[in-house]
Amino acid sequence: MDEQFYRSVLDRITDGVYFVTQERRITYWNVGAERITGFDAAEVVGRSCSDGILRHVSDSGRQLCLHGCPLARVMRDGRPRSADVYLHHKDGHRVAVRVQGSAVRDGDGNITGSVEIFSDRSPNPYAAAAVGAGEGAEPGSDPVTGVVTRRVGERYLEQACQDSPDCDGYAMIFADVDRFKSINDLYGHHIGDRALRMVAKSLSNALSRADIPIRWGGDEFLVVLPGADEASALATAERIRMLVENSWFVVGDEQVRATVSLGVAVAPAGGMDGFEACGRADHQMYKAKAAGGNRVAVRGACLPVVSERPSTPDCGAWTMLGIDEWPEAAGGGRRALVTVGDASVS
Repeated sequence: MDEQFYRSVLDRITDGVYFVTQERRITYWNVGAERITGFDAAEVVGRSCSDGILRHVSDSGRQLCLHGCPLARVMRDGRPRSADVYLHHKDGHRVAVRVQGSAVRDGDGNITGSVEIFSDRSPNPYAAAAVGAGEGAEPGSDPVTGVVTRRVGERYLEQACQDSPDCDGYAMIFADVDRFKSINDLYGHHIGDRALRMVAKSLSNALSRADIPIRWGGDEFLVVLPGADEASALATAERIRMLVENSWFVVGDEQVRATVSLGVAVAPAGGMDGFEACGRADHQMYKAKAAGGNRVAVRGACLPVVSERPSTPDCGAWTMLGIDEWPEAAGGGRRALVTVGDASVS
């Protein structure tokens, strides 16, 4: 059997598969990898895996291509590794994947490179639109972002945890894109819509399958987290913030980026209705916005959140959108503020 046969077999696998040499050059990229990442083989083969193609980040926002690349470790010691990470899609958003890397050896047992298989583990935001399903129901998905429409979301809030003895309460996250008008003014509404899709997809991919993302307004999103307590809601909000911050797409020779401000509110079982919880989350979001944006705000206890500084070539794009440059700090980190009530905690 020739090489073409084996390539055709790999191209029928739904998972992404690619091969990297010891020099970290990509020499094979299957159809599954094209589907999951949006990058065609012609755009990828021959390039370094750290050239800004995938740019894996961990759940905490660690830039794995710069610090602790799993494939580099595999090629050093030959031990297979797996991890849950977020890759960078060509359209800008982050995609949740599970990666598995294994060393490839020649006939003498020498490691010549590594093969990585990655599986899409993103929740399906369109499945959340089922809250609007039923005879005579309007389409549940927003045409620009793909998440649930406000009208369908409001219908869900009217019914949320009402008269249900099994309800364990829920949390809500209200998110607003920082300085979105700057993107529209600089690039036009077509690019603004692309930025909204990017934010919506990164936000959706930070959620579990039970969570419901809703486009609440022009650049506002509401997320309903059934059964979530404050700690888990804060962790989800910070993951959304981090993934959006690490999302971008290219227009000409410039990167278009965005950040979000988020407010969190928790509704214990029988504690408040959906619209009251939404209003409280919205109120906290405005506190995050007033504190400078790119923050998570909550009334009560909070979790510390830290995001890693983006790689140096990307930093200029932040200034372009009116966002302060990243300050130098030990370890190259920047702490995103979590606002608690009326106080800000760094």
